[in-house]
Amino acid sequence: MSNPSLNDNAVSRLASQSDAVGRLAQDSGGFAAVVAAFESKDANAFRWVLDRLEMLPYCELICEWVRIKLCVLRCAEICGPPREKAEVPDLQQFARAVVKLSSHEKLLRRVVDAVSCGDGTDYRAALDELKLGEFCHLLCYWVCSIGYDRVCELVCRPQPVFVADPERELRAAGELISGLVKNEKAFDAVAKAAAAFKCETLQSAINQAGFTNRCEIICRLICVWRHVWVCRELCEQPVPILTGAYAIEEAQNFALTARQLAGQPRALADLVNAVQTRNAAAYRAIIAQYGLERYCWQVCGWVTSVTCHEFCYCVCPPLGSYFTAIGGLLYESQIDSVLPATGLTTSNPPQAFYGTLRLNGSLQKTLAGQPLEYSFWYQTITSASTTLNNAIAATDTSITVVASAGFLTSGSFNVAIGSSNGGYEIMTVTNVSGTTWTVVRGQKGTAPAPAPAGATIVAGVEAHGPWTQVPIGWIPRTVIGQQITGLLPHLIVKDVAVNPNPGDVSVPFTPDGWIQVPQDADISLNNYLINLDSTKLPGFSNSDETTVSAGNAAIPAAPTDLYFGLQMRVRQHGSTTSSPGGTCSVVAIDNNLYSNIIHHPEWSKWVGNDAYGVAMVDIKELKAAGCAGITNSLTVLFTASHPNLGSVSLSMVGDSGSFNFTLPTPIPQTGDWYGTAINDFKLSDLPPCAYLVTLEVNLLLTTGDSAFPGPLIDQIAFCLS
Repeated sequence: MSNPSLNDNAVSRLASQSDAVGRLAQDSGGFAAVVAAFESKDANAFRWVLDRLEMLPYCELICEWVRIKLCVLRCAEICGPPREKAEVPDLQQFARAVVKLSSHEKLLRRVVDAVSCGDGTDYRAALDELKLGEFCHLLCYWVCSIGYDRVCELVCRPQPVFVADPERELRAAGELISGLVKNEKAFDAVAKAAAAFKCETLQSAINQAGFTNRCEIICRLICVWRHVWVCRELCEQPVPILTGAYAIEEAQNFALTARQLAGQPRALADLVNAVQTRNAAAYRAIIAQYGLERYCWQVCGWVTSVTCHEFCYCVCPPLGSYFTAIGGLLYESQIDSVLPATGLTTSNPPQAFYGTLRLNGSLQKTLAGQPLEYSFWYQTITSASTTLNNAIAATDTSITVVASAGFLTSGSFNVAIGSSNGGYEIMTVTNVSGTTWTVVRGQKGTAPAPAPAGATIVAGVEAHGPWTQVPIGWIPRTVIGQQITGLLPHLIVKDVAVNPNPGDVSVPFTPDGWIQVPQDADISLNNYLINLDSTKLPGFSNSDETTVSAGNAAIPAAPTDLYFGLQMRVRQHGSTTSSPGGTCSVVAIDNNLYSNIIHHPEWSKWVGNDAYGVAMVDIKELKAAGCAGITNSLTVLFTASHPNLGSVSLSMVGDSGSFNFTLPTPIPQTGDWYGTAINDFKLSDLPPCAYLVTLEVNLLLTTGDSAFPGPLIDQIAFCLS
């Protein structure tokens, strides 16, 4: 690494980890529980143990150490010791092996499962079928690196995190590397820069090869290859393979022994330098001095992993600021966000969003050496839809619509139009003359297609004029990073927060509402950009109180859609104008998700401030007779209402057992289900007793991290006489 600060960062992180893990290892039970929780990916157990030991602030440091150690031992277990004097295949050969493995779906799945389970027999058999046996250690570390990549994010964040299938990620990475392998000249330049371990040289080679946007995958490949190559040169003794309690005891002893390094920054710096320069004599002298000889491979794996992390941050700096997710859901693949969009999740059944939403993405710290700021922007879309007046062919570039109201009259904008085959096409409108539009067909990856008269045309966000900045008052406290200070003897971790609580490290707003990207060298940005209070969105209201009784409609008609676009922009400190930075990402969100419908305190059941829905049950005979008992008939009335209504059920319990009802069909499409329930029993068969009727209403809502906790419940009791 040609940048001295990268070495300093690596030394600081190694010292912090050795101190944190060493202190954890002083508690045998806690240490064993943390390792077990990591292997089972049990986030609650992992965090609970650290919280009990008052070590939760060190979660990521501890988790990374466990991840690295387990990968070293797992690959030694399933591949055995490296063959004596066997050379490590070069980077080009390794890359071709990765591509070959990734292209065989069944064998890739066997390999992933075998690495996960420590099944060396099946792992080696799968590689032998592909004639990749000589890549045993390399491919194991590659699979282990991808498989464990997001486990620490999973176990160290309080909110649930979506963890992709490692097989899918390995296939995607293999496809990318395949493109690099085919460009032999470019790959040769990358390989030479990788061997030299020069940040700027490698960055230039990757950029010239045209792989800037997926730089991190290439750097991961280099790190895995370099780890196997370097550690084989530095370590002669085989890795001791232990299982069960002996393995935990060995890991604990390693952690306790390595803790000595926390107070020896000069020794750590020498260790980092020895690993980077592949100086076996210097490396062995240092680990011998601190009694770490038996952990040679693990120390090497630890140091190469941490140094390569810093190296890859230098090689692959963030190239822009992006909005990528709501909570743990990616908007490109897990939210219907491409026109014509619903704004619901792509799950089955689809869910709408509610509550406080975490808007996540990537932050770039600087541009041309200047600190950056960011903000979110929105625009409402209220009446931008029309229909096609006449049928069109796939080649037509002039179309006639029923009305142009709600669309821009000048400039260009995109629209989505339904096609004859049931799909849709996106076209760009370049001119509006009354109801005649000039269009460019087949935009944004769609194909020109014929469309019938009456086909619906929906505007993209470009059709609605300027964006409006999200006000500060819409942003609840948001932790966007962690500032780690006080390296020794203990870490002090403070939140870096927008709208902070007392004690947080504040990230202030500028006078015009922009958020400054933290510039501290110790800041670890964690993809939290802002929290958005969805109750503040345009069109949201919780004051539409309507008197309704069970058995009757609660919503007169289906709610009107309101699309809400989010655009993130960045600007340099002190600039007088703002401009889009990186990719300006847009997601369309349906107004249904904010549930701005009826709320009446006498009968509405709700959670939070924006999940209003109706759950109301009544008995017709009691309405007529007051508190008199039920004698000859039982008529149960119900109303369940919400724009994103889930399952609804009615039940009854008494001393003689439980009883069910059948709700009228068909299930409504408007989110308003009401009427008279059908008894699945005879009233005359029930003994005189007290009974309780319960209506349960589930709402299909999510914050992106967790589903609506429901159900909404309403109950009514009666006596059968």
